[in-house]
This record gives sequence, structure tokens and C-alpha cells, in this order.
Amino acid sequence: MAARLCEDTAPRGAGSPAERLRAALSAESPPPGGQVSERLDVEVLHRREALEALREPWGALWERCPAATVFQRPEWLIPWCRELGPEEVLALAFRSEQGLVGLAPLAIHHDRGERLVALLGAGITDYNDVLAAPGYERAVAEAVLAYLDERADAWDVADLHDLRGASPLFAAEAPAGWSDEIEKHEACPRVTIPEGAGPDELFSPGMRARVSRARKRLAKAGALRVDVADASSVDELLDALFANHRARWVSRGEGGVLDEALRPFHRAVARGLCARGALRLFGLRLDGRVIASLYGLAERGGMASYITGFDPEFAWYSPGLVMLASALEHAAAEGARTVDFLRGREPYKYEWGAVDRWTYRRRLRHRRAREAGREAGQGALEGAVRAVMAGEASPEVGLVRLLGAAGGLADAARAIEAARPAAGEGEAAARLEALRRCLDERRAACATVAEMLGAHRDAGVAGPDAPARAARLFDELCARSEEASVAAYSLGDPALLERATGEVVELLERWGALGKDRAILQIGCGIGRFEAALAPRVREAWGLDVAPRMIEAARRRCAGLPNVVLAVSSGVDLGDAPSSRFDLVYAVDSFPYLVAAGEAVVDRHVAEARRGLRPGGELAILSYSYRGDLARDAADVARLAARHGFDVLVSGERPFSLWDGRAYRLRRIEDR
Repeated sequence: MAARLCEDTAPRGAGSPAERLRAALSAESPPPGGQVSERLDVEVLHRREALEALREPWGALWERCPAATVFQRPEWLIPWCRELGPEEVLALAFRSEQGLVGLAPLAIHHDRGERLVALLGAGITDYNDVLAAPGYERAVAEAVLAYLDERADAWDVADLHDLRGASPLFAAEAPAGWSDEIEKHEACPRVTIPEGAGPDELFSPGMRARVSRARKRLAKAGALRVDVADASSVDELLDALFANHRARWVSRGEGGVLDEALRPFHRAVARGLCARGALRLFGLRLDGRVIASLYGLAERGGMASYITGFDPEFAWYSPGLVMLASALEHAAAEGARTVDFLRGREPYKYEWGAVDRWTYRRRLRHRRAREAGREAGQGALEGAVRAVMAGEASPEVGLVRLLGAAGGLADAARAIEAARPAAGEGEAAARLEALRRCLDERRAACATVAEMLGAHRDAGVAGPDAPARAARLFDELCARSEEASVAAYSLGDPALLERATGEVVELLERWGALGKDRAILQIGCGIGRFEAALAPRVREAWGLDVAPRMIEAARRRCAGLPNVVLAVSSGVDLGDAPSSRFDLVYAVDSFPYLVAAGEAVVDRHVAEARRGLRPGGELAILSYSYRGDLARDAADVARLAARHGFDVLVSGERPFSLWDGRAYRLRRIEDR
């Protein structure tokens, strides 16, 4: 589960949560002794051309940094800036009497009205970081945060993710008044090669047998050889990788992750790394034709496997298996001690003996940004009202947005009244009046919605005991009325609840997720409204919920429907739900409670969903969180999909008129 702290409320010093967490991360690979304390000169580079001009000293600094990965090389980040990055950067070059001793390659992005500081390369870079010469790790980290503190007027949030535990960025304490959140971010499975291991000692007996059988099949089909790219063959083998990767994905009806927009970047990277001896691009040839590819990156003492691909025409021969075995053997012969499979927990990685190593995410927010957040709350109130006046949101959706931003019903009412002068007369005024009536006519339900949303704002259902807290909350709401337990959709109106339910049913039908031969399971079924609506459309409709009173209400609603199965769940997993039985696992507004409970609970539920699904089955997440950060939600869903073997078919669409939920549609896949 995510380890999270807020330094502005935690006591500072060696015993604070912040200090303990940073100490734990530093213990993984602490900075070497003899840390310098001199003040560093800072040069701020705003244009990518200025960063490119730093290539030679940058490369020399990389050579001095024993823990740096290939992703901090200029050969990786300069092509990223040219092909994918912004025109303006915020790169900080730190110098001492020794010359360049640190480099923080940053940029400022704008997202949902906030200015985010991030490391260059974010998105397709598996390990982000700054560079700091030995002995300067703490000085560089402190200088980065000191500069950001001085320029606090230029940014709101520093979102530093995909950091290894040994990152210099964990060496510095956040300035006073900042909030500081650190959480586990992504698992990167890694194989350790025993020192002096021979070819027969690299793999388990079972894996050796599989590789041997596959090689024999291929040998019978033709002449087999493995090529490793050099300057004369890098373009040919890269083209083969593009073709094989795309063919494999197209065979599954998808586009892959090496689309046309990314190819110039990877071509520049491959050529640059090849010139430095840091590229390990393999091609498995059968009678001269490249039937499998592996795009590897040489690291100090190891190799990283970035992307693979094979020609599906030869799938029966297991060319991907042979390619990967050959790459591991090549790495061992070169003296590599590790092979890093990078981000994602795809099952095949663990078949080679990989063990997870985690990256981390550090999010920093300065005091002025937090104060601005309060002003943003007022902006959210005004935005909710404007959306209704412009016809962009129905009164029901606008009202729930308004309640999410307001401190209470009085604030919501004041926001509506404050908009009257701008509404004037005509359609905008009529829509504003409809919003006012919606609030006045449904005050009891609106109070319930405000209570539910407030529980999230004050972390009332957050943390490891979130399932138990959520069960108590919804049991209390259900005791008031069944409609109160789903007030965010019904606003106390059974007719509105029926219409909102119908919108979700229509979406699932549009996706082709329903059918008389299909079995479905809902995570967080509540009062059974979907089980009752969907039972006539499917073979089996299962529903799980943490709240016993909700399950009692669901059983009353679904009485007489023999194909409905309802059960109380732990809120931690799917309990006794059968494996490989369901064509659809879906969650309607229950994932926000899992997100509040922490990463481990979310991760477990997605893993459990995969367990319950048949091959090719789908997971539908309708509303992922209440954080109000679409980019963060989409990124989290994408990581979960990659980790547990899903493809993302729909990400963050807003398909409903009566509910503000975002839709995510994932399909189970068997391999990549």
C-alpha cells in the first residue's frame, strides 16, 4: 500500500514519518560517504537547444555517476526533447570548482489548471532521475528543492515519479511548509544472474526444457541465428522490431505501443546508444528473416529489456521465448549480473525468476500552491455552475459537481445566486433556475451526497481500514433509505435512479458486454439495482458488497431471479468468486473506495478481476477515484492494466448525462 506523508503536519526530525520513509529508501542504496556541503552555482536552461549544447559535459557527468541508468543519458533525453518534449524546459545545471556536478532535467507542464514540475522523459522512461556526481548527491537534491522554493510562483506541484529508492531526490528534506507525499509507484521485475553461472545455470530446469524444445522446433524449420545490432545493422533490426511488434499487436486487433509518432524518437535513441556501445538490439533470424526482436539497453553490470516483438506467423515455434533466452545468455556472457524487465508485472517475467524492485513517486506542493488550492475550490464552484448554464452538464450532474466543491449546501446555494447576474435572461438563466430547483427540491439527498464526498475529503474512509469504514457508512445510509445509499445518482428520486441505472446498462450493451450466454460480476453491487436490471440480459449476474445491509436490500430487490448470486465481501478481494468464470467484471463507483484504501487494495482487486475473468473477458471501471485528477487516474489505470495483463480499450470517457463518472474499459490478454 502507498506510504504517504504530509510534512507540514508531521513533526520534523529523525522520528517524523517523512524522515523514517526517506531513511528506509536511502538504506536501499545510501549515498556514499564524504558528502560535500559547498554551495553550488546554478545555471537555468530554458530552451532545449541549450540543453543539447550541454551534451558533452552531460555525457561525462553520466560516466561519473555509478547509479545512473541509460534513461539519464543525453542519448535518451535529447531525442525525447526533440521528438516528444516541450520547446521550453527547466533544466538546472549545477557546477562546483570541479565543473558540472549535477543536472536536473525538468520541465513545467500545465494540467487541469495546475503547473506541474516533472522530469524530462516522463511517460516512456522507466527510471527518471537527476544526475549527481559522487559526493554531491545531497547537495544537488537540496539545490533542486531550494531553486523550486525560490521560484514557487512559477509552479504548483512537483510530480517526480519512477524514482528508484536510491535516487538523490530522496536525500533532501522538503522545505518548511511544503506538503510531501511519497508512495510506491511501479514494480520492475529483475532477474539476478549468479556470478560465474554457466549456460545451464541461467534458467530453471523447467524453463531450460521449454527453451530446448522451442530451439529444436526452429532448427527443424530452417537455419537459425541471433544478430546483435551494430552501426551497419541497427536500422535494419530496428525496422524488424517495429514490424514484429506491430504484427503481434495487430493479430490481437490492437495497435501496439510503437506507433508512427514514437519511431523517430526510438531511431535516434538506437543510433545514439549504438555509437556509445549501450544498445542491445537483438534479431532472431530464421533462414535470414527476422522473426523475433528484443530492444535491450545496456546498463552498468546489466541489461534492460525495453520492448519485444515477434512475427505471429511463427507463434507455434515460440520465437519470443527463444529470443529472450538468447538475450539473457548474451547478457550473462558479457558479464551482466542483472536483466531488468522494467515496468509491468506481466506473468511471463516471473517465469524467468524475476523479483520485483519498486520505483517511487514523490509529490511536493509548496505553501502558496496549497493556499491557491483553496482559491481553486471557489473556481470549481463557479465552474460547476457555468457548465450547467452553458448546457455542458445536466442540472443533476452539475449539482453533484457543486456539492463536491462546496463546503455545504449553503455554499452551493450562494454559488448559484452569485451566478444570476452573469446568466441574464434566456437559456442560461433557465438552466440556472433548473439547477436551483434541483437543489431546493432534493435538499435531504444533497446533504447525503455532501456527507459522502466530505468523507473522502477528510480521509474518513481512507487508509487500511477503509473497507470497514465504507461498510459502516453505507449501512447507515441504507438504513435511511435505499435511495440514500446511492444518492450521488438518485438525489433521493427513485425515477432518477432508474434513469441513471439505464444509462449504465446502455453503455454495457453498446460495448457488447452483455448476452444470454454471459456471466458477469459486480464489485460493490450496493442495493442490487444492476443485478436486477441485467439478470434478464445475461446467464449469471453476481454481486459483491462490503455492507451487509446493502446485500440484504439487494436480495429483496432480486428475489425471484434464480440467476443472481449476492454475497458480502471483505473489501480486500473477491473472496470465493470462481476463477475463469466471468465474461465481465464491472465496478460502478466502488473503485474510489478502493483507491482510498491504498494501492495494495486496488492492486489486489485488479488481480482478482483477472483471476475471475475468462480469456478475453473485460473489466469495466466506471469511476476510478474522487481525486478530480483525470490524468492521474488514467495513468494509474494504465499501470494497473500493464501490471496485470490487460489492454486499455477506453480511458476516461464521460458517457453519462445523469452521472459524472468516467469510464475505463480493460480487456484481459494472455501475453505481450
